[in-house]
Amino acid sequence: MKTPTRRAVSSATPGAPRRRRLLPGQSSFEKRLLPWGFLTPLLVVVVGVVGYPVVRTIWLSFHDGEYLQNGPFVGLKNYRDIFANPYYTAALLRTTLFAAAVVVTTILLSLAIALVLDAAPRAAKVLSVIVLLPWAMPRVASGIVWKWMFDDQYGVVNWVLAHWFGIDSFNGYSWFRTGTPAMVAITVAVVWHSVPFVAVSLFAGLRGTHGEVVEAARVDGANGWQILRRIRLPMIRPLLVVMTTISTIWAYQSFDHFLVMTTPPGGPNHSTEVLSLLTWLQAFAQLDQGSAAAMAVVLFLMLSAVSVLYVRLNREDAR
Repeated sequence: MKTPTRRAVSSATPGAPRRRRLLPGQSSFEKRLLPWGFLTPLLVVVVGVVGYPVVRTIWLSFHDGEYLQNGPFVGLKNYRDIFANPYYTAALLRTTLFAAAVVVTTILLSLAIALVLDAAPRAAKVLSVIVLLPWAMPRVASGIVWKWMFDDQYGVVNWVLAHWFGIDSFNGYSWFRTGTPAMVAITVAVVWHSVPFVAVSLFAGLRGTHGEVVEAARVDGANGWQILRRIRLPMIRPLLVVMTTISTIWAYQSFDHFLVMTTPPGGPNHSTEVLSLLTWLQAFAQLDQGSAAAMAVVLFLMLSAVSVLYVRLNREDAR
């Protein structure tokens, strides 16, 4: 039997660079240029739909854009002005706290619903459709419905808290008179709208964790909690990272519920203004396009940092 030569052995070692060879009948054009030819129409659409608005917003953030006009170049003046604005710094802190509450509540409720669906596989198809119904409702419509439900005179929430739970202080309680109760009401509405998609996604991930590893753990005497904590949840960790990232982006971009559920938008007394709503008010109520563009750029950078963190976490999972 012929032994492999040193060159053959060295080329087969792990980590050695490998050159991609052309398939039989494949030309260099088909390998290198043809894929880019297929991708070019999509790249043109992406650059036109996404790239141009981003570049335009960044360009406008360095100019004096008052009254919908392209003013002179002002450098970082717009950025200095927004960070010197107490309403903006308050909105930044408020948005961060709101996003943290929404993301944590959404992930925990979604995981609980996903576990319930996973425990009832026969009814899971029908229950999944029922769970997805709130997500199919437009956000403006859900905001109007929840505003009515939190109404101080005719709202269902006050009636349930007062009659079912016996909390008499909620008779005629006004949720939107002060900032903290208003933020609680909006958080409930946003979580209600966000949970269905995340819950069904986590349920799909949990269905893929039933296998030999779980069966072997049961044979070894592991209980349901140990299997969930040490086996199943680590197996869907990449999916949890994705859902957490998406939920964070959604929470920071929340706009419709704040616009619909507060009167005036961001009230009372600016106590429910978040970054997206403040940017809209700055652009279309104050007609200060430069400052609004600077706010949008800051929010874009924050969400980009979240996306970069997500990519790094996925790389660690892959390793």
